[in-house]
Amino acid sequence: MNNFSLNGEVVYLEKIRFTPAGLAVLRLRIKHTSRQKEASLSKIVNLEIESVVIGELTQEILTVGDRYLFHGFIEKKSLKSNQNIFHITQIKKI
Repeated sequence: MNNFSLNGEVVYLEKIRFTPAGLAVLRLRIKHTSRQKEASLSKIVNLEIESVVIGELTQEILTVGDRYLFHGFIEKKSLKSNQNIFHITQIKKI
């Protein structure tokens, strides 16, 4: 199973573009900071993740600096890449 959820701040937002098939694509970057427990130790987690929204969900109003809860899945950026990208399928402003 490949389910991924992350809350965070939109720190970068591109303009919507369209694939040759006519699908809307929105690329963005999400910054996340939290405190997590691991092996009975508390640690601060800071990360930024490249993300993409495809299709009708691109019509959601996203604003740089605002915080959201994102749900989706992780996939390789391309067939020849080892980099991952977060494919967002649900968005909720928090």
